[in-house]
Amino acid sequence: MKLLPLLAALPLLCASVASASSLMSVGYFNGGGDVTAGPGGDINKLDVRQITHLNYSFGLIYNDEKDETNPALKEPGKLHQIWLSPKVAADLALLPVLRKQNPNLKVLLSVGGWGARGFSGAASSPETRAVFIRSAQAIVEKYGLDGIDLDWEFPVNGAWGLVASTPADRDNFTALLKELRTAFGNKKLVTIAVGANAESPKSWIDVKAIAPLLDYINLMTYDMAYGTQYFNANLYDSSAWPTVAAADKYSVDFVVNNYLAAGLKPQQMNLGIGFYGRVPKRAVEPGIDWSRPDAQKNPATQPYFSAQQIDLFKSLGYDLTKDTYVKYNDIVKMFLNDPQKRFTEQWDDRAKVPWLSVKGDEGKPLFALSYENPRSVAIKAEYIKEKGLAGAMFWEYGADDNNQLAKQLAESLGIK
Repeated sequence: MKLLPLLAALPLLCASVASASSLMSVGYFNGGGDVTAGPGGDINKLDVRQITHLNYSFGLIYNDEKDETNPALKEPGKLHQIWLSPKVAADLALLPVLRKQNPNLKVLLSVGGWGARGFSGAASSPETRAVFIRSAQAIVEKYGLDGIDLDWEFPVNGAWGLVASTPADRDNFTALLKELRTAFGNKKLVTIAVGANAESPKSWIDVKAIAPLLDYINLMTYDMAYGTQYFNANLYDSSAWPTVAAADKYSVDFVVNNYLAAGLKPQQMNLGIGFYGRVPKRAVEPGIDWSRPDAQKNPATQPYFSAQQIDLFKSLGYDLTKDTYVKYNDIVKMFLNDPQKRFTEQWDDRAKVPWLSVKGDEGKPLFALSYENPRSVAIKAEYIKEKGLAGAMFWEYGADDNNQLAKQLAESLGIK
């Protein structure tokens, strides 16, 4: 890709690479198992001809957090280093074979992910940061990687208390990225993924400080179907299915503009696209407007699914009492091609995304699931070009249906 205009004077960005269109398509591949996406995929089935960058996910961090459940990460002598599961290590050893499909492919190891522990501790001091960075350098060298992608998704916030955090995370993250860049110089890529939450660019990361240290930043412009929001990754606000609580009023455009307002230049960001859908939380639990003093006593919305819809999803293998993540390939197979036609595909022309309806107990259509399809992906690609963004990022390759979303994205971005 072309050098980012704002940072072209910095030699550290010479690691950036070109595609035919100068736009990127960064594909995450869940090879090692992610808590929301399920078990890792088969790298031998991966087709990387439609992407410019592959982010292999995930490396994790040896840590001493009290709630860590993976015993492999508790080895005291390796505290703050990067841990690779046996499958991840075996997959990374196969990268030379994978690169034959696409000789220009750039491959990064992504470290972290949702609920991953150890970042706060590893970033906490010059000594702990040095341990982490040495392990990153060793892995990059051993497997011939093109760089490291850090998915410390919620510094300071700690994923709403799920993992260890401290107010010092913000400055410590900046220090970690600065020292990581110094260690790698201009020969390797250093990137991060950042959350869609409005607080992220305001108080969880120092956007202006870290932007010059990074080759690009991946925006996780999805996972919005919480609270009183219906859609998982609506490009714009829906008028047909409005959000009740102002704090839940998220859209892809809203997130992009938040990061622009914080000082991130368009040429520094990749727009995140989810190759999956979600059942909105408001379908099965009360939507809380936390701006109200009596928020919990008087929810802003009430759940609208009955036992009938909950049992239907359960029959398809989805427990709506848990976080419901539905891969696009399963949406096509089980929902769109349902022989009983229990779901109807819909399109929201304001939100610019598809959604599925299901019949309610009284026969009226209920909002069941929002997701991406080739049409919405093509529209998001046009948005990327109109806003002058660096390109797209998607999570994740194993959820695609015969590569049709990845192919649509490549075609719309002009990647060959």
